[in-house]
Amino acid sequence: MQPEPDRMASELPCVWVTAGVLSYRPCDREFDCEACPLYQALRGGASAAAAAGTAIGVPAVAGADDPAARFLAQLGAGCTLHLDRAYSQEGLWLEAGADGDVRIGLDDYTLRLLQPVDGVVLPRAGVWFQRGAPCAWIDRGRLAIALHCPIACEVLEAHPRPSLAPAGDRGKEGGSWWFRVRPHEPLAASVGLLRNEALLSWYLGRVRAVHGQLDVVMHPADGRVAGPLLADGGLPATAIEPVLGRERFEALVATLFPVQI
Repeated sequence: MQPEPDRMASELPCVWVTAGVLSYRPCDREFDCEACPLYQALRGGASAAAAAGTAIGVPAVAGADDPAARFLAQLGAGCTLHLDRAYSQEGLWLEAGADGDVRIGLDDYTLRLLQPVDGVVLPRAGVWFQRGAPCAWIDRGRLAIALHCPIACEVLEAHPRPSLAPAGDRGKEGGSWWFRVRPHEPLAASVGLLRNEALLSWYLGRVRAVHGQLDVVMHPADGRVAGPLLADGGLPATAIEPVLGRERFEALVATLFPVQI
């Protein structure tokens, strides 16, 4: 049974709601999931879902009056976290094919946070990369965001029309994967890739980082809600930079894509 709309007012959705595992549950711990008994109990279920190759959606939670919670849910609407794939810390996902080749793309939620993306520079076929070497760049406004190769590999091809938007926004245009590689190390044993509980914890970290920045601008000390709003006072603009401002947005990007040494 779904709760009454007034019960959802000013409530943050549980991370398991935004991950599509639960239909509804408010978060009363400010995303302190490691200390939450429900989070600990469901971690085993997440492992089983990953083993079965489940993809979990990130739906919006309607009806919450807290603008930060509403915008947080809106950001995740239509995004998908694939539990049958491995992810890098930057959000690159790796999908192994039957022939042993691996297709690589960027996580839906990360793409949503970066919108609008101006372009992407992909590697040429025939290039060899060591694990951790810069392999692609995202052009976004005045930012050039480097992506690092999650495995040692040889590039076989780059997608001729890579999608610059998450699956829920692009329709049928563009490809979800960006480039295809032949790995030079076993994918299952590659260091630093995220799976199962580690993947969900990584996703939670992204949600927390976004929520922290939204909370500052939407709940300022003077009580005024910051950020561009619709004419009727509704939800903020869909792009997150106008809401956060350039300085806070770039601080968020630096959190999502830490400089690798």
